[in-house]
Amino acid sequence: MSKIIKKHSLFSKIMLVITALYIGFIWWHSTLTAVESTVESTSVLLFVQNILKSIGLNANLTDYLIRKSAHFCEFALLGCLCLWTSYLHNKRIIKNFMPSGFVCLAVAVADELIQTGSFGRSAEVTDVVLDFFGAVSGALLFIIVISIVKLIKH
Repeated sequence: MSKIIKKHSLFSKIMLVITALYIGFIWWHSTLTAVESTVESTSVLLFVQNILKSIGLNANLTDYLIRKSAHFCEFALLGCLCLWTSYLHNKRIIKNFMPSGFVCLAVAVADELIQTGSFGRSAEVTDVVLDFFGAVSGALLFIIVISIVKLIKH
């Protein structure tokens, strides 16, 4: 039993480090200048368009759509990571939902504030809202997955 607890404790610490590093990754992206950010999102746009063309789809994607999708998706992953990390500490998923959401909201606000210090970029309240909804979606997805896993185990 002691080995199981130690492994669990180690994994929860690893998840905490992964979550912290991921937050650092999000904030690092906020330090990119407008030009650097545009180059990055344009390359992602071209990549996605090439994939869609290769499977016979010709979607009219825009740089704006790619940027907003990136906001949503990166915070969906953050919401999942935050809830998973807190879940590992006490196994009370619903009790951890609000604090995890608050952490994600704080990261989103900080993310936008960091952007104000990057040349050519600004803070957008709509991005904070989009980030928060992404985080909530990621956390809800985590709850669904955990619920399915628990059902399968029982």
